[in-house]
Amino acid sequence: METLIAPVLEHVRREDPGGVLGLYLYGSAVASGLQPDSDVDLMLITRRSLTTDERSGLVTMLLDLSGWRGHTERFPDVAHRRPLELTSLVVSDVQSGQEPPRRDFQYGEWLRDEIVAGRLPQPEDDPDVVTLVAMARDAHRVLAGPDLRDLLGPVSRGRLQRAILAVIPDVLAEIEGDERNTLLALARSLVTLQTGTIVAKHEAVDLVAPTLGAEDRELLQRARAGYVGETPDVWTDEVDRVTRLAHTLAERVAACAS
Repeated sequence: METLIAPVLEHVRREDPGGVLGLYLYGSAVASGLQPDSDVDLMLITRRSLTTDERSGLVTMLLDLSGWRGHTERFPDVAHRRPLELTSLVVSDVQSGQEPPRRDFQYGEWLRDEIVAGRLPQPEDDPDVVTLVAMARDAHRVLAGPDLRDLLGPVSRGRLQRAILAVIPDVLAEIEGDERNTLLALARSLVTLQTGTIVAKHEAVDLVAPTLGAEDRELLQRARAGYVGETPDVWTDEVDRVTRLAHTLAERVAACAS
């Protein structure tokens, strides 16, 4: 992991994209331990929005560092690498209280196709920023700058709840081809709304699975096993079952918020 982080930190220090206020490692790398497919999550906090040249510079670096084993057919040269996800936020955008908040830049391996085709990540309003900030404030490692809590204020439980509900339709719209992550994301959303705490995905399954019937429990536990690398991650012909369970979990999420 350190070999992935070091070039990013060097680039940020040298190029100062956006007027860097801080760079932070967060997510499973610091909270619960990396799983086989876990991203290395980085959050960049800046004074201003990135320029086109700064976006291009970050993308070029990240394309050369990051990868994913799911790219075996499309991008075989990077299939042996661990994925990096970098989210860049302008501090005033986060502090403004705008809903949904503005995400200035994001790189992730699910974007590689369109980035390689020439599309630079642009600013977007994204409710998921709220969840990312809450997660990063709870557990992070400072790579540059002050403690993240000194830059970004706490996320209220109500705001976190609204953000989670706002992304559920997008999660349900992308089930096919992303079956495992859909179930894990919904399980974690449910636990977050029930407890106010963002837990690791596999920990969320351990809490939610016992509340399900036998068939749904087996399916959710299969998602957990694939995530932690205990079993092959194969979902052939399971789209219908996963869709039914996903909607069941989404209904529970909505009920928690009502």
